Amino acid sequence: MALALLGGCTAKPVVPSNEFPKPVLRKIPVAMGLYMDDAFVSYVHHDQPAPGVQQDVSVGPASRAIFSEFLSAQFATLLTVTQAPGAQSVAPGVQAVLQPIVQDVQIASPKAEKDQFHEAWIKYRLRLLTPQGQEITAWDLAAYGKQRGAKVGGTNSGLTAAVREAMRDAAAGMALIFRDGNAFRARLAAPVPPPPPQASAAAP
Repeated sequence: MALALLGGCTAKPVVPSNEFPKPVLRKIPVAMGLYMDDAFVSYVHHDQPAPGVQQDVSVGPASRAIFSEFLSAQFATLLTVTQAPGAQSVAPGVQAVLQPIVQDVQIASPKAEKDQFHEAWIKYRLRLLTPQGQEITAWDLAAYGKQRGAKVGGTNSGLTAAVREAMRDAAAGMALIFRDGNAFRARLAAPVPPPPPQASAAAP
């Protein structure tokens, strides 16, 4: 996984690659949809260390890669859903849809030469939806990575490794969520409670 940090006085783009090891998992016999919206796949975190040059951490593309790799290994069938789940957007046979969301990103880089560690925190939310778009449940994934490295980043910087470690930590969190395939299938088979009624507007 590589990060490109460009010199100069402008913001330094931090662009993780989309290369991750392929997980080996016991597949759950479910046809799952995966919906990743534009906000997710293009997510950029703007980090301004004090002192230091702003770092623009491109979280979205690598997040898309690791969620796709993990979930394709976890489910017997994984189909990409290109529009928000609804009556016309999900292929026949898809039993449910997963939607990952980036909720927050925090970066801590060395502030002085004696500091040696980069840290990355990424908070994801993974929504489980019916094919019609109703939320069944959701899980929060608090991912963390910490790696030693130089203050100034490069292709092998500590920041590169910390961001990579945080994303792999998120995959480990998903493994815990889906570790009991039978329980997960039972959850899909259970009736989904109707959404609460919308409060009516007060009469003028």
